[in-house]
Amino acid sequence: MQIIALGLHKHNVSEKIWRQREKNSNQFYQFLQSLNEAEPNSEFLFVNSSDACEILAVVNDVEAILHNLKPFFLNLLHIKTEKKLIFHDLAGPDAVKHFLQLSLGIEGGNDSRPQEFLQKASESVKIANDLKFAGPVINRIYQSALMLRGKTKGSEVAVNHDFFGKQINKLVTKIFGDDKHLSLLAFGRNDSFYPIIKKALPDCLSKLQIYTAEVPKNSVYENYIEILDIDRALLESQVVFRMNQEAAYFFEAENLNKLMQKRKNQPILIVSLDSTIISESALNRIYNLYNYDLLDFQSVSTVPEGGIDVQVLIENELKEVFTWFYAQQYQRFGNIVSKSRAMERILEMIARISQSDISVLIQGDSGTGKEIIARAIHKNSPRRDKPFVVFNCGALTETLLESELFGHEKGAFTGAEYTKKGLFEEADSGTIFLDEIGDTSPALQVKLLRVLQEGEIKRVGSTATINIDVRVVTASNQNLEKLVKGNKFRQDLIYRLNVVKIDIPPLVDRKEDILPLSEFFMGKYSDKMKKRVTGFTDRVRQALLLYPWPGNVRELENTIERAVALAIGNIIHTNDLPDIVREKQAPGAVGDQIKNQLTLKEIEKEVISSSLIAHDWNYDKVAEILDIGRTTLWRKMKEYGISKQ
Repeated sequence: MQIIALGLHKHNVSEKIWRQREKNSNQFYQFLQSLNEAEPNSEFLFVNSSDACEILAVVNDVEAILHNLKPFFLNLLHIKTEKKLIFHDLAGPDAVKHFLQLSLGIEGGNDSRPQEFLQKASESVKIANDLKFAGPVINRIYQSALMLRGKTKGSEVAVNHDFFGKQINKLVTKIFGDDKHLSLLAFGRNDSFYPIIKKALPDCLSKLQIYTAEVPKNSVYENYIEILDIDRALLESQVVFRMNQEAAYFFEAENLNKLMQKRKNQPILIVSLDSTIISESALNRIYNLYNYDLLDFQSVSTVPEGGIDVQVLIENELKEVFTWFYAQQYQRFGNIVSKSRAMERILEMIARISQSDISVLIQGDSGTGKEIIARAIHKNSPRRDKPFVVFNCGALTETLLESELFGHEKGAFTGAEYTKKGLFEEADSGTIFLDEIGDTSPALQVKLLRVLQEGEIKRVGSTATINIDVRVVTASNQNLEKLVKGNKFRQDLIYRLNVVKIDIPPLVDRKEDILPLSEFFMGKYSDKMKKRVTGFTDRVRQALLLYPWPGNVRELENTIERAVALAIGNIIHTNDLPDIVREKQAPGAVGDQIKNQLTLKEIEKEVISSSLIAHDWNYDKVAEILDIGRTTLWRKMKEYGISKQ
């Protein structure tokens, strides 16, 4: 699978064409549904913003997809030919980086609106998830964009025209000396880039020639050339600015080699201002050809003191995304492992809320991983380097609970032989996670409400208030709304705790996560026990999928720990599983389905779905096991609405 980005920027299209584009993103997904050849495990996202129309996709056959998608843009813009469009198509890290930079508003000097692009992306991700066109990769990249936007909030991330102009001027002086009569050539149209050229070479603007397929009306520059004049202009020019991918043919390594021979190796500087331009590495080996893009001029000096180096943040995020992507480990945010859409939405929520200090309530059955979610929120927040304090409110009596949370003074009660800080003080500047918040008494709830409202506490036995700065994350396996109706929980407190609520579904409702979690725990306990257990038999995988896991992730972890301990050799067999898990495996599975009065089609759907999950969506293997053709398998998947998401 490859990640690609295909799209158009506003400055690469005439104003007339851009104005007539359709602004509804839904039509892209309708267009996709008409493509019968799209593979079931492909992923697509379309963002239609004021400055860019972008398709982000995860596909196998890149050429076929690009061939199919370009007609969509023609329909979008109501035109009949590609000649008037300048597409960019990027792959791998370049594609993801492009999407992240658009999300931050630093994409190649665009007159960008990052909030609007991200808002459009958010709307489209929801549509794509609902229609099952988005999957773990698209959601992971979107989460990265949200995280980066949160980290750079309030920071200056736009292109600094003055700075880059000065840097280009220094480079020009280094190559050509103080020559004030250099010939300049620019490709493409983007008014937001002209200030860079003006700042870089103010004395040479009279010798600036421009090539663009469609000359804009009312342009401040008059010296436009035709395509037949490009060879001559390249021979005459010393500095070339590429503002988009127009006339890309002339910048291929083979053609630039020929150009340098005609120039008798006289130096030429090519500066790519549009980040969608990816130059061939062979250009670096051509003598006296200097090839630069804007990022080559980035340096520590571009970052204000105490500011954020956005490019470093982007590069670090790219490393994380592709380490995850190439390893095929659907894991991020610490120890959260998932493939299911339900968990993808939770991870998106984590990305959205981590950078703020709002209170979060996590609800879910015992063993679903509420503490892990809380840790993920903390580790991805600005408080990540401060304390993360965990406390179970159902573990102590009311008196001890108050002392533990708020601290006490010496002599406050029998046995209080010294002054003690409470957990809220210990968590100052960090995060406190209060599990089983529904078990607190009404009296303690009043004091918790004061902490949330006023940001202050009083130690037991003291009248002095202590100011604290703590983010509060709470969790409960009870329905707090029902407790409020039963007068067992304060409604005003739940309003404070429940600014954002995250509901974690039980493991039985997200079967896609069972095998990735099992593999994660297998690796964890193999390392811990110094064993080399590397996999499961097919019958074990089926058994793990069929068991309902009433104890959720905690029970699954204990089961895999036991299996690793009992395993003889490198593979876990059914004998290594507890009896209660083994009893749910086939061959009795179909019998159980019949007892549940399922129809033949429902049984067939369950068999196909379980087989796909058990074999990590290997279509050829599943088709072979079920003794059907691959085309029949895909047809059945479509009929029953089975998808990888």
